Amino acid sequence: MPEHHRKSARILLVLLLVVNILAVLGLFCSYAAQYIDPRDAWIFALFGLIYPWLLMLNLVFVLIWLILWKKYALLSLVAILIGWNQLSTIIRFDYNKSILPPGQNILLVTYNVHGFSGQGQAGRNVRAEVTEFLAEERPTILCFQEYRIREADFEPVLRNMANSMQLPYWNARDYYESDPSGGLNGLVTFSALPIVRQGTLSNKGLSHFALFSDIVMKQDTIRVFNMHLASLRLGKQDVDFYYQLKKNETQNIRLKEGVFSILRKLKQAFLLRAAQTELLINVINSSPYPVLVCGDMNDSPFSYTYHRLTEKLKDAYREAGEGFLGTTYDGILPNYRIDYILFGKGFKAYEYKKINVTFSDHYPVSGVMMVQ
Repeated sequence: MPEHHRKSARILLVLLLVVNILAVLGLFCSYAAQYIDPRDAWIFALFGLIYPWLLMLNLVFVLIWLILWKKYALLSLVAILIGWNQLSTIIRFDYNKSILPPGQNILLVTYNVHGFSGQGQAGRNVRAEVTEFLAEERPTILCFQEYRIREADFEPVLRNMANSMQLPYWNARDYYESDPSGGLNGLVTFSALPIVRQGTLSNKGLSHFALFSDIVMKQDTIRVFNMHLASLRLGKQDVDFYYQLKKNETQNIRLKEGVFSILRKLKQAFLLRAAQTELLINVINSSPYPVLVCGDMNDSPFSYTYHRLTEKLKDAYREAGEGFLGTTYDGILPNYRIDYILFGKGFKAYEYKKINVTFSDHYPVSGVMMVQ
């Protein structure tokens, strides 16, 4: 090989190695995102958000170095293995299914219904379709987020839906104390079992982001939290900008303004979710009853929010799911599993699944839980 070719090859290898080292550092930053409060250093939360891309980039480097027969493959391989616990939040490797014993079993379903607006198809009665679908699922407890009733007198609507699904008890709360448009837009928990106490959580007088329901079973009382943590609230310009970038249509966009607009909203959401998470954890810890926590976390399994909530709670997917679940949100940022069923002591998970229906920009998830 001529000298200039060897020199070019060495420069290329050095460049590959430098980029590989940066990819490994990015991966470690994504691991750190679980432990660093965004209110202290929000940039780490951004690395947590892009963990899957960092993971894939490092896998590509492992493949490249193996093809080139270079020991540098160990750089990314070791980094990936160090984050094995993080990898297990998106892929469940244990396929040994437990047999559900007889006892006090609960089928819990959580679903962000996106205001019953569907996926843009005109003329659909999405609320009726969702009601019919869930009546067939026959859940014991059903938690809705973004539940929208436009009728000013919404009690009859709730009652009719409850009767259709054979879930006669409910706990409903608007996101805001007073909605000038009337109706209901917020969180609703339906139950086949009596709800004897209820409460809401809000952050510094802002919108309610969770409610809890104390539900009486035959021998026990449980507390079910229905949560909807802070979202990005991307505007139409942000969404258009994202899809133009995705299609490489950059000639007619203001790149700097678009990027900073999305980053600013990401930062605001990271900070607000961190505050909501701490308040939610405090209320969970003070519960006199075993707790179930479900709903739309608006955050990935690689986040500070998820890590804090699962320090004492278990994730039903990691306990009883199968394989690669994929996303529960058919939108942008974060396009991962963001809808969860978590549980504390006193419960055991026997099943977890995503239900592939398209009534919303989210997919419902369900879990079979046994009270121990």
